[in-house]
Amino acid sequence: MDTTTGYRDLAPQELWQRFKAGDERALGELARKHYPSLYNYGLRLTTDSELVWDTIQDLFLELWDRREAVGDAVFVKTYLLKALRYKLLKIRGHHPSIHLDESEPAHMPFTGSIEEEIIDNELHSEQERLLHQLMATLTKRQQEVLYLRFYQNLDNHEIAQIMGMERQSVANLLHRTFKELRSQWSSDLLLYLLVFVLPKR
Repeated sequence: MDTTTGYRDLAPQELWQRFKAGDERALGELARKHYPSLYNYGLRLTTDSELVWDTIQDLFLELWDRREAVGDAVFVKTYLLKALRYKLLKIRGHHPSIHLDESEPAHMPFTGSIEEEIIDNELHSEQERLLHQLMATLTKRQQEVLYLRFYQNLDNHEIAQIMGMERQSVANLLHRTFKELRSQWSSDLLLYLLVFVLPKR
């Protein structure tokens, strides 16, 4: 397949197999397809956008160098998100901006591309304010699991793989998070903010 358009038509699993076989363009297409998801997820874990960019670049360079050793990825997006999280986890001791502490309360609202999407879609400023309030009440761990569930549209099994948790632990974390939110927000408003205000991939 010689054209860029042809590569864009390939499924992620096919691109992954081609990349493992030494096809550099296939890896480039994987990077193009998944960069937005990786970048937005990285910004959930650190406020340093340059660090996110560099880590994503390192991730794909490392994949290329190790292409013969990497395993088959049934869910390519899940594999890449998990790999990015792992790389950030490894270097967090040298970068205070990386926040992956499960128990530490969040000191900043769930900002970034989510709010930008709200503005782009010209939603009412009151909805934006409510979204800030909603996310600011959660720990970083809770923000992360909601982001993966509603923004990335991942199921509990995929989230468990990315966050290094048991599937039941993810379910418990989501249940506990919803329980806390429902104690402060009406069920209808909570559902609206999570499903309709948070953008889909």
